[in-house]
Amino acid sequence: MDTPTIRDVAKKAGVGIGTVSRVLNNSPKVAEKTRQIVQDAINELGFRPNSLARQLPRKTRLRNIGVITQPFIAYQAFAERMRGIQLALYELESQCEMVLYNVRSLEHFDEQLSIILQTATVEGLIVIDLDLSDEQITLLRTSNMPFVGINHFRQRDWPCIGADNVEGGRIAARYLIELGHRQIGYVGDTFKDDFGFQTSAERLKGFREVLDQAHLPLPPEYVRLGVHDYAVAKTLASELLTLPNPPTAIFAMCDLQAFACLDAAREAGLRIPDDLSVIGFDDLEMSHHVGLTTVRQHFERSGQMALRHLLALMHDDPPPPTPQLPALEVVERHTTRRLAD
Repeated sequence: MDTPTIRDVAKKAGVGIGTVSRVLNNSPKVAEKTRQIVQDAINELGFRPNSLARQLPRKTRLRNIGVITQPFIAYQAFAERMRGIQLALYELESQCEMVLYNVRSLEHFDEQLSIILQTATVEGLIVIDLDLSDEQITLLRTSNMPFVGINHFRQRDWPCIGADNVEGGRIAARYLIELGHRQIGYVGDTFKDDFGFQTSAERLKGFREVLDQAHLPLPPEYVRLGVHDYAVAKTLASELLTLPNPPTAIFAMCDLQAFACLDAAREAGLRIPDDLSVIGFDDLEMSHHVGLTTVRQHFERSGQMALRHLLALMHDDPPPPTPQLPALEVVERHTTRRLAD
């Protein structure tokens, strides 16, 4: 029989991990009835808390927080989210260590989740840019594993902190139309990858909605899709710019692809923004230095909020509501301009 864990005790007692932890540390904040239920579960399972952890003062007990993601996301986006997580750990003076898990495929994702739960290596989990199936959600919940998502998916019933990509596409389209552009191209990822990532389709959906409302055409040749890669995006942008009737503006699905569009335009002898306007999506730190106009989605803030919410889920009964990121907004810099009337 496997050694029982604190999650097993929480499941048996029908309480959160935070409640079990408070009982183990003799916290006065636990009702006597609840304390007895937890103690009965501990006795029945034969649970023995780690002796070293029990000997440490409460404020210095180290806890492992897992971060699981797929390795094909843009490095800059991942780095800024991770920086947000680390900032929150520092600000909260939380005695936590991060354990990073990479997944190569959806099958590997399943395997990693099973290993995480079986080994009880971490006490909470942050899921970045990966959707969870109904089965995975059930598995995490029945194992009493607190978890929070950071991604672009429109989640149903699990805590997830991310951008509304459809609305982001609408915002970019409205901005370019207000500048006077009527011929606007789109550069983005293929609609759905092996991980079910639908960001490109969602942003294009919002973008197309606003163009339709403005009675502006979006010819098929104005929509260029490819794998998420700088060189690929540059090729797609070059194809747009060599059309007989090229667009006067491009909405790129992310800042990395917007940088590629700028590169392609310069190689074509075009001036930015005199001959072509380009708007991205993300507002990476690098975008400030490049002077890119973009839709800000608060990467660093999402990491901070996710870590704070995860810690709250680990300690609070009942759990707090999922926090919301600030609204998406256009950050206007030097890659867009208003067309002359």
